[in-house]
Amino acid sequence: VSLTAVFLSFAASAAADRPAFRVRMSSDHADAVYKLGEEATFTVKITCTNGQPVAGAVFNWTLNNFGSKVFAKGQFDLSKNPDGVFKVKGAQTEPGFLRLDVRQAKVSGPAHMWGVAYSPREIVPGTPYPDDFMDFWKGAIARYDREVTAPIEMVEVSKDKTSTMWMLKIPSTQGRTVYGFYSEPNDKTKGPFPLNVTVPGAGPSSWGCGRSANACTLMVNVHYYDPTPLKGVKRKTGKSLEMQKEEDEAYAKKYPVKTVRYTQTGIAVSREDYFYYGIILAANRAVDWAVARDCVDKKRVWYSGGSQGGGFGLILTGLNPKITSARVSVPAITDHLSDRISGREAGWPRLIDAQLPENRETAAKNAPYFCGVNFARQIKCPIVFGVGFIDTVCPPHAGYAAFNCCPSANKEIFNGIGSGHALGSNPADKQMTKWINKFRPANPAK
Repeated sequence: VSLTAVFLSFAASAAADRPAFRVRMSSDHADAVYKLGEEATFTVKITCTNGQPVAGAVFNWTLNNFGSKVFAKGQFDLSKNPDGVFKVKGAQTEPGFLRLDVRQAKVSGPAHMWGVAYSPREIVPGTPYPDDFMDFWKGAIARYDREVTAPIEMVEVSKDKTSTMWMLKIPSTQGRTVYGFYSEPNDKTKGPFPLNVTVPGAGPSSWGCGRSANACTLMVNVHYYDPTPLKGVKRKTGKSLEMQKEEDEAYAKKYPVKTVRYTQTGIAVSREDYFYYGIILAANRAVDWAVARDCVDKKRVWYSGGSQGGGFGLILTGLNPKITSARVSVPAITDHLSDRISGREAGWPRLIDAQLPENRETAAKNAPYFCGVNFARQIKCPIVFGVGFIDTVCPPHAGYAAFNCCPSANKEIFNGIGSGHALGSNPADKQMTKWINKFRPANPAK
């Protein structure tokens, strides 16, 4: 039997005098990919982190479809298996994922997980494709261009020997402003330069962007508040969280939802009221603006982002043909209605579940216009995807649904076996970079 790479996690003990456990999980296919109906064997090995015998603890397990469908469940009593090893077998008969969850009985905390894929390149989205999808977005861009005519404002915030960085004030809808950062080399004789475009993952705004003597960088924040107070503040700490909380509460008050979260507000009122609507239009304009700068090489406009930034990679690359290649890792904002297929988990931010019951029907009608799957349908340039096989934030079937719908002749997807909502330490991350770099020439012939 060939085992996959080992995934380690730790379970806290219910009492201080009980040992903590290390749970090692694997599957009998090294690539964790199976054909429909083929039986997968999961191997779980539980050991004490302090060297004590494992006898006495009981673990519950469930085998599910990365959603609400449970195929089997049971218990494993370490007192009956002192070696701490047990196996679970199961199969999927439809394209998707099979996930084993293991949790110590009567102990709170997240489950230990292992996921395998079944014919993943046949996964289809649960989110429908509206007939007027691109008509809606072309019309939205045209209306935005007519009604929001103020230019993007540049405010220089930093300059060193190699580059200069500006904060961008990008006019958006409803009189709001979206903020970003842009940097370019000081020595223009080495240009034109590639343009690196990115959007951060979910959470508070970031202050600043990447800088280089050999490339330009555009970063667009996904918020409507001025990030100036965040200079020198580490993201997701202190003032950063305070400003995020203020915006969340303001939008949740205007557009009531079950959870106070910017990503979920407005969709039940109209497409134009959804929080991301104005952000998308502003970010798309910022890409046009940056590409038009004299020092930017129009043939080397590269997007890279993960999570929320991965979802925006699909959105911007699908909307804007000026982007010449894209790298999207664990993409969010993708397959909002995935749960319509066998109860699979919906893609982040679980947009429909977040709505009040009376608003869900309207939200479900509007959500497809903001789905990464449908933007992926427009992408023709080289693009690489990465998914985590135990990613409970942005489930892997959602990423595969977008990949499978993408018509690009140059596309690839890499599997983060044993990885959750981050691929940085998984071989898939380097594989993604190596693959997309084939389409990102350092200095193409002019």
